[in-house]
Amino acid sequence: MNPREARTDFSGIKAVFFDAGGTLFEPYPSVGEIYAEVAARHGLRADPKDLEETFHSLWEERDGLRSLAGSSSEKKEREWWHGLVWDVFSKLGKIRDFETFFEELYDRFAGAGAWRLFPDALPALQDLKRRGKILGIVSNWDSRLFGIVEGLGLGGHLDFVLASATTGAAKPSPKIFQEALKRARVSGPEAFHVGDSLEDDIQGAEGAGIRAALLDRKGRRRGHTLIISSLQFLCRMFEN
Repeated sequence: MNPREARTDFSGIKAVFFDAGGTLFEPYPSVGEIYAEVAARHGLRADPKDLEETFHSLWEERDGLRSLAGSSSEKKEREWWHGLVWDVFSKLGKIRDFETFFEELYDRFAGAGAWRLFPDALPALQDLKRRGKILGIVSNWDSRLFGIVEGLGLGGHLDFVLASATTGAAKPSPKIFQEALKRARVSGPEAFHVGDSLEDDIQGAEGAGIRAALLDRKGRRRGHTLIISSLQFLCRMFEN
């Protein structure tokens, strides 16, 4: 646990917000492996590692899903993902029927089967809920997030879920965090946010007057930011 945690008073926190992907759950077994598996059924063999690297490179170039915030629709979401997936596979070879392939892939990621909860996620939500905290998800995601959350069994432990594509703002904009405060009916100093992105989660939350912790499961980050390596540590913050 980061040494700063011991000097921070969390007694006034009434609500805790979480990022989704990389914080509560992750693709399983990986984006690249799922892409390769579905592509193989449609006549194309591809290296999962190459697909993974290409996906993340293009994801960064497109600034993630931030561009969908504000004027999104299911049609626009599908078009955005269609363009990304097309570019991922464009240099790898021909898929017999790309449209059928894409629909299968898109639907695959809409279900809980393409995702895996981190072992500490559900216990953390349960612990914080027992402590009377208001819990919510604040995520840069499309409208499929709601079904994924329910499919993973998280819905009953959360008071609300905000997806950037349907909220009208994306992290790190303070607007999506302000909407979270509104849903939780708390002020900024009464809320706490945890996520795995320094820009989106830490800077975004702090811009809305919310304290935050960077979740670094691999222990690679250093700095003055409050850093935790597990959601178990998050729960320890609220023990006193």
